[in-house]
Amino acid sequence: MHKEQVRKFYEVLWDNHDTDAIPSVLHEDFTFRGSLGQEKRGHGGFAEYADMVHRALGDYKSIIEEGTH
Repeated sequence: MHKEQVRKFYEVLWDNHDTDAIPSVLHEDFTFRGSLGQEKRGHGGFAEYADMVHRALGDYKSIIEEGTH
């Protein structure tokens, strides 16, 4: 279950930049602290951050590496 949610977060929200899918992945009242140091709250805040990152980095892709824990 958790692996599927993490995969959806990166593949759908980040790689495909599908901000319409945010409600199906993230809780409405969550707080997100991005790697650029900004803290955003809720779906709208996350969408703003994702848009900013995609404007800056273009068509990048996330790589999920599975550990052997």
